[in-house]
Amino acid sequence: MGKTSFPAICFLAVFLGGSQTFPGQDGLVQLGRHQEYESRRISSYDRSGGNDDRLHIRRGETAVLADIEGPGAIHHIWVTIDAEPFYGRKIVLRAYWDGEENPSVEVPIGDFFSVGHGLNRNLRSLPIANSSEGRARNCYWYMPFQKSARLAVTNEGEQTVGAFYYYIDYRKLPSLPLNTPSFHSQYRQETPCLPGKNYLLLDAEGRGHYVGCNLSILQRAMGWWGEGDDMIYVDGERYPGLYGTGSEDYFCDAWGMREDGNLYYGCPIQEPDFKTGSKATVYRFHVPDPIPFKKSIRVTIEHGHDNDRSDYYSSVAYWYQDEPHKPFPPLPSVDRRLPFALIPEGNFSIPEWEMADRENGWNFVDKKSGAVFSAPSLLLSVSSFYAANGDRYPLLSSDGAKPGEESRLSLDIAIEEFYDVDLYFLKDRDRGRFMIEEILSEGAVAQFIHVSFDGYAGEKSMEKISLNNVRLKKGRNDIVFRVTGKAESSEGMNYSLMGMSVSPASRRFIRDWNLIGPFDAPDMSYLQTVYPPEREIDPEKSYQGKEETVSWGIFRAPESGFIRLEDSIRPSERGLIYALSYVFSPEERAALMKIGSDDGVRIWINGDLVHTNPAYRGAYPDQDTLSVHLKKGWNMILIKVLQGAGGWGFYARFVDPDGRLTYALSPDNSLTDKRSLRD
Repeated sequence: MGKTSFPAICFLAVFLGGSQTFPGQDGLVQLGRHQEYESRRISSYDRSGGNDDRLHIRRGETAVLADIEGPGAIHHIWVTIDAEPFYGRKIVLRAYWDGEENPSVEVPIGDFFSVGHGLNRNLRSLPIANSSEGRARNCYWYMPFQKSARLAVTNEGEQTVGAFYYYIDYRKLPSLPLNTPSFHSQYRQETPCLPGKNYLLLDAEGRGHYVGCNLSILQRAMGWWGEGDDMIYVDGERYPGLYGTGSEDYFCDAWGMREDGNLYYGCPIQEPDFKTGSKATVYRFHVPDPIPFKKSIRVTIEHGHDNDRSDYYSSVAYWYQDEPHKPFPPLPSVDRRLPFALIPEGNFSIPEWEMADRENGWNFVDKKSGAVFSAPSLLLSVSSFYAANGDRYPLLSSDGAKPGEESRLSLDIAIEEFYDVDLYFLKDRDRGRFMIEEILSEGAVAQFIHVSFDGYAGEKSMEKISLNNVRLKKGRNDIVFRVTGKAESSEGMNYSLMGMSVSPASRRFIRDWNLIGPFDAPDMSYLQTVYPPEREIDPEKSYQGKEETVSWGIFRAPESGFIRLEDSIRPSERGLIYALSYVFSPEERAALMKIGSDDGVRIWINGDLVHTNPAYRGAYPDQDTLSVHLKKGWNMILIKVLQGAGGWGFYARFVDPDGRLTYALSPDNSLTDKRSLRD
């Protein structure tokens, strides 16, 4: 298929494709007949009778979703998940039919629902449908079993899966024909594709029929990734009995790919620039036209014309066959499944660089953070690394760098304190070495640093430079880089900055609190409702709470500083708590307080209301900054946190780079202070 675009033909092809993708009438005819099965469902509902209708799956843990006796058939699976970025490639779904040892389904869960790269995307087709920005995933593949069905998921990520909701709807059948084939699904990848050899989508032995696939591409070169002919070999054919004309042709589109969705084919992801790092996912489901095989089948496709490209390919094949099936090859590890997925730490966000001026060199400013990068010559491009939303990180690269050349990263700091500065640089065959020697504040040397970096690598990778616990003053702070040369194998001395993260280094959170609650809070308006702890502070007293009498208790947060309320305050829905602590200041002073809360928050200092934020949100450190006045000696802090739904908790600290403030549960260890609060 040629590369020229003809809009009229594109429109006609899509229109005709859409007009022919309505399902046949057989399905509707079946609705007019009695259904000879019993409907059953297994879900993640809260077995205790509460509303915690989800699984929490720890790192490395396998959770069994269903263990069903046959005969029967699964006809619908729905999941929605709250987990770490790129969880679609980190959580693996497996299905075992009739007591088999080797799974018939073994696929990262995002790819099983036909969206690759660990991303979330909407998709509309007959057997797979994703909505809610890709977060609600539905599968309608028919999965029959004679004796048993066992479905499980394994968390191969770094963090606990906070919420895994699911339905598995199935039909309990009186019997199944003995020759009923089983549903199969397998993940494969080549990173990169092998030269001179078609990419292998499916290699199966036995009797069955192939019903489709999805294919995900991450480009390693510019231009159109397709032009690869599909070639399908049935029952040992030496020459493919099904020989196609191009990648987009097999996936039922034309003149390239663009994002679209139809009942049997579509494209949930296609980045339009077709540059290095551009991503795509396409699918083709042979629902009206399954491809049968009696002995074996090999489904392949070229990567580029005559395999002239070496992009990163990953795929899922779907098919039915008699058991036993050919065992699957080992599933690649998570890091190999996500070679360019990037999860930065701290306050990292994808920079939005734009050229500011060219006076004495090149200057680019990040519109988000206000950071400025200056060098004798700079080029702006995009990298292969991408964020959890799929956006690629930009690259700000030197051009023709020479030994001794100097560049500067200028940071505009609003609050003086100690920071951790993480700088992300690309490593590649033509990158050189540089040294970070000093940090300037308003033009004067504020701190000497000696950090060296070698950007050479045989394959593209990313490496972080960490400048830990550096004191940055309010205003402009310059990090100075000097080119020092290159490795012997390197093809150049250039460097490429991907972005940076600037986070407070030593957040001295207030960890010890007196807590009381919950009090009733049906909605956010109750943040202003006055309960007894606002009228008197007496940790020895008890009060009527949401459901029973509540008393003050002592809570100590971990080093993270997060007061996780849902673990210790019950009931943990539509309620509020009060938290009491004290801070000692050696002198009267103006201070900055940093708060993070889930959800709404109200704060008093020495009885004076200083902050109200009726927000529904997740808690992160330093979400709100407030200016407060501390008197000399002990100061009382009272925090009120209202919970709407989901998580519940807060962070609290003062900006204190010199470490002059101290904290305690009470100023005299009596835990009693009967001063009234003032609204």
